[in-house]
Amino acid sequence: MSRTRSSSCCHHLAEPPRARSSASTADCPSASRGSDRHAADDEVTLSGKRGRRYGSRRRASGDVHPQRFSEVTMCGIAGVVTWGWDSSELRTVECLLTALEHRGPDAQGIISRGVGTIGSVRLSIVDVAGSNQPISYRDEDIHVVFNGEIYNYAQLRRNLESAGHRFLTNGDGEVILASYLHDAERFTEQLDGMFAFAIWDARRESLIIGRDRMGIKPLYVYAGQDRLVFSSELRSLMTDRHVPADVSRDAIADYFTVRFSPPTCSPFSQVRKIEPGTTVAFDQRHPFGVVRASHRLAFPTFSGEERDRRSLEEALQESVSTTLAPDMPPATFLSGGLDSATVSALAAQQMGRIDAFSVGYAEDVWQDETPYAIDVARHIGARHDITHLVETSVSEAFLATLRSLDEPIYTPVCLSTYAVSEMAARTHKTVLAGDGSDELLLGYEHMHKAHQASLRGKPWRDEYWSALGWWSADDRRRVLDDDMLKRCAPEVSQERFGFAELAASGVDAAEAVRWFEVTSKLPEYHLSRVDRLSMAHGLEVRVPFLRDSVVDWAMSQPARALMVGRPKEALRFVARGLVPSSVVDRPKQKFSAPASAWLAGPMRDMTLDLLRDGVGAEELGLDVNGLARLAAGFHRDPRANTRTVWGIVVLLAWYRSLFDHIRQVRSANAS
Repeated sequence: MSRTRSSSCCHHLAEPPRARSSASTADCPSASRGSDRHAADDEVTLSGKRGRRYGSRRRASGDVHPQRFSEVTMCGIAGVVTWGWDSSELRTVECLLTALEHRGPDAQGIISRGVGTIGSVRLSIVDVAGSNQPISYRDEDIHVVFNGEIYNYAQLRRNLESAGHRFLTNGDGEVILASYLHDAERFTEQLDGMFAFAIWDARRESLIIGRDRMGIKPLYVYAGQDRLVFSSELRSLMTDRHVPADVSRDAIADYFTVRFSPPTCSPFSQVRKIEPGTTVAFDQRHPFGVVRASHRLAFPTFSGEERDRRSLEEALQESVSTTLAPDMPPATFLSGGLDSATVSALAAQQMGRIDAFSVGYAEDVWQDETPYAIDVARHIGARHDITHLVETSVSEAFLATLRSLDEPIYTPVCLSTYAVSEMAARTHKTVLAGDGSDELLLGYEHMHKAHQASLRGKPWRDEYWSALGWWSADDRRRVLDDDMLKRCAPEVSQERFGFAELAASGVDAAEAVRWFEVTSKLPEYHLSRVDRLSMAHGLEVRVPFLRDSVVDWAMSQPARALMVGRPKEALRFVARGLVPSSVVDRPKQKFSAPASAWLAGPMRDMTLDLLRDGVGAEELGLDVNGLARLAAGFHRDPRANTRTVWGIVVLLAWYRSLFDHIRQVRSANAS
């Protein structure tokens, strides 16, 4: 990858390098570095009994922001519960956390109480006293690990203090624990933020885990009759040899049809994701979990009163202000499109000068949007860094990207996300991005086509479903086995997602499409990609469009109303005057990457190797003879059938990378 600055930039003031752990972990053979086991750390143990805490480390520290006192951290969390038998799982959790260390190299902490062991890794953005995790109330014997930020924690804290609660830290992690103690049944209803958490209530032997309503922060769980394992990432979870590694054919069929799986599913049949906006409780009587509370996004109902565009502008301004990390250099991803340009301009308006990061393609001018990004950076006075994916670095970037993904993700833009995150992480810990706008404000062309078809009284459901995919039905028949073809049938896959029922319920096509895009495609295809590929470099991406206030504004607008005129007319209203008119007025250009040139050039030999080797083909529902024919066709003309070849190669490379990882780690842990 080559790196250049646009002509609008000036030199950055570099942050000090992050301190890294030099300790090794004898208990986890797979660890290149990990936590040492320490005595109790009473600084982060809140009141009451002394207990033992393991591996609590502090690294870099920063000043407390004068207005916001939240400990702003990005983390990975993990834990194990063994129902019915008291067995220390410290070594297991250490190994889970070692696999998450890229998410939090500044600190690691574990606590084991009774049958439960939970822990976290942490990268501190603003490090204040008491921000180490797990956070514990010893008198009540409850403990929390937490990933993300609660934006309204200050108000919640005041409410809890009014109710008589005494806080001993300044962090939002303790707010979660105090809220649970105050109202264990409904404590998540008031949380506004991006988060995943786990509370171990040792006295009740109950584990409570939950996610934010938009699914920004990930959380995977394996729940067996006598064992539960959870983790922020699937690759971490699968280091536990007790978790079955049986590939879900339905999940692979979902990849073949719409590129992603339903929000509760994973590529492994016995591992699931916690659904966005839900809190699930597990105990010995309910080892598979019971949904305790739901703050999921509600399907919109309309009063007939449309909120004006000025209120969207106000919501976005407030959201950008809130999601900017305190006492950190403000930075954004800047693609050159309307969404990231608007977020960048609002950040610059509030902060003065910001840093902006873009990615381009030196050998493919048509798909390179960096000229628009340069125009925006000049207009808002941003310091602007650009990295170019060049052919000599593509193969390495492809393999590194696949090693960072929990699930196969079709889009070649993954390489771009990985590259721009790597560049930004050299000087920053957080950036803002424009994700979510297209889903909320109906910015995609295929959404408008479905709406127009429904207005004309034409069938729209299958056409919309097909537009979500990446290859034709004919190509599927050439490559997939009979069982997989049945699972990929539109009526079958739509049933798995619940889309068939939604579309047949009589709701407006535009509403059905937006609902599916916001609640399924956004968290499972876009947000998961951004989270894994940015956190691979210890960089957190924040998404102002997904703050509650902005989401609520968008969902209060009838989808049909947002379809009037040009796509995202409401956002163009906000952006006009903030960003160049050339960006405000240009048609939507889908952010893409030159996959055809990559396959035919630097990735040609790797592609042939993957197609001919076919490791995992049978388990993935690929017909061996069909795969051989695809390889032969690619050998003759590597620029033909790019979409099919890319999709199959991504799947095969993901499978090989993940199962190599599982074998290596489990073998090392068993020795």
